[in-house]
Amino acid sequence: MLARVARYEVEAERIDDAVRVFGEAATEVEGLAGFAGGFVFADQEDGRTMTVTLWDNTAALENSEPTAGRARRKAAEAVGGSVLSVEKFEVAHRLGSGS
Repeated sequence: MLARVARYEVEAERIDDAVRVFGEAATEVEGLAGFAGGFVFADQEDGRTMTVTLWDNTAALENSEPTAGRARRKAAEAVGGSVLSVEKFEVAHRLGSGS
C-alpha cells in the first residue's frame, strides 16, 4: 500500500471551510481504481492542513495523480490557500491492523 501526503497552508479562520472543501474534493479521487481510503487533517489554531490518500499499488497512485492534482489545487484555491508539498510513501506498517 502507498500513501500520498499533501500539505497546505490555509488561513486559520478558513479552516472549517477548508475541511469541507477538501472533503468534497476527495470525492473526485474516491472512485478511482486502487483508492484505499484517506484522511483530512487540520490544526484549528494555525491552519495547517494535510490530506493523506491511500492506494493499493504504485500504478493506482501514479494513475490517480492528474485527477488528484487538479482536485488538490482547486480545493486549496477555493479557500485562499496554497499547496506546500506533495510526497509519496510506502505504508510500512498500518497501526491497529496487526501487520
